[in-house]
Amino acid sequence: MVSAEKCVVNGKPDNGYLNWRWQPAGCNLSALDPAEFLRAVRGKLLGFVGDSTARNQAESLVCFLSTVSRPETTHQYEDHPMSHKFWRWVFPAPHNVSVSTYWSPFLVRAEGRSVDYAMTHDTLFLDALTEPWTADVEAMDVMVISAGHWFNHQAVYYDKGQIAGVFARPDVNETDIAGGYIGAYRKVIRRVLEYVHEKSSGDKQKLVVVSTMAPAHFDAKYASNHRDACSRPNPYDEGEVPEDGGTAEMRKAVLEEAAAAAAAAKRQRRGLRFDVLDVTRLASMRPDGHPGAYIVKDRYGAGKPVPETVFNDCLHWCAPGPVDTFNDILVHILAASG
Repeated sequence: MVSAEKCVVNGKPDNGYLNWRWQPAGCNLSALDPAEFLRAVRGKLLGFVGDSTARNQAESLVCFLSTVSRPETTHQYEDHPMSHKFWRWVFPAPHNVSVSTYWSPFLVRAEGRSVDYAMTHDTLFLDALTEPWTADVEAMDVMVISAGHWFNHQAVYYDKGQIAGVFARPDVNETDIAGGYIGAYRKVIRRVLEYVHEKSSGDKQKLVVVSTMAPAHFDAKYASNHRDACSRPNPYDEGEVPEDGGTAEMRKAVLEEAAAAAAAAKRQRRGLRFDVLDVTRLASMRPDGHPGAYIVKDRYGAGKPVPETVFNDCLHWCAPGPVDTFNDILVHILAASG
C-alpha cells in the first residue's frame, strides 16, 4: 500500500474516522467478509482502472483479503511516483484470484502533466483507447473504473486527428471544448464503455462497475499546504457539505452513460452487466477520512507540533477508513450480478 494512506501507522491522532460507518436508508450494508469475497470471485481477474483513487480502493480491498490469504505480487510499481502503471496481486489456490490496478487517469491516451509533473497541462487524445488496461479488458471478469480528478486540469483535446477544443488554455488560440472538461469526461466514459462492450464476448460473464467521483476536502479557508487544510476530526452533518457543481455534473454523466451502456448490453442479451458504484454523497460527508498532514511515518514526534506549512493529502483516503465502504458496496453489486 502507498505509505501515505497508512494513517494509523503514520500517527494521525484523531482516529475517530475509524469508527464511522455509512448506513444507507432501507437496507443493511454489511461489512466485507474477506473469506466470503474470495469464495465469490474464485478464479476471477478483478481490474481497477483509472487514477489513484482506483488504486486507493484496490489496495484497501487487498489489505482486507490478505487477512485470510497472503497474495503474491507479480508486478509492482517502479520507484518513480509517476511510473505507477500497473500492479497485480495474486491470491493463490484454492482462490486463484487476481487483483490488478491500471494507472490511466484519463482512461484514454494522454501526454503532459499526467506523465511528468514538471509540465503544467495535458494533451488528451479522446479516440485513443491505447492505454495498458485495454490489453487485459477481455480477460477481466470484474472491471472497476474510477477516474475524474484529472479532468479539470488545463488541457488540449484531440479527436480523430484534429483539435477538438481546449480547457483553461487562454494561451492556445482554440475554442473551448463543448461542455468544458465535464463534456470531455462524459465523452471518454461513453467511449470506454462502448469499447468494453465491443471487446466482451457474448458468453463470458463480466461485470463493469463505474465509480462516481469521491470529492477531495481541501478547506477553502486555508491554502492547500496549511496544516488545517483538511484537519477536521468529524464527518459533516446534513447540510454542512459544501456545494460542488462540477462533481455533481460528473456524477450525472456516470449515471447516464452507465445506464445507456447497461440498456445496450441487455438488448443484445450478452453476459455483460454495467453498474454504478455511487460513492459521491457518502464520500462528500467524510472530510475526516483523509491523511492530511500525516503522510509519512514518524514525521511528528511525540508532542511535536505540526508546522503551519506542510504538504497535505486531502484527496486520498486513509486505509482503514471511508474507502472500505466503497468495497462493502462493491460486494453487494457483485452479489446482485450473480
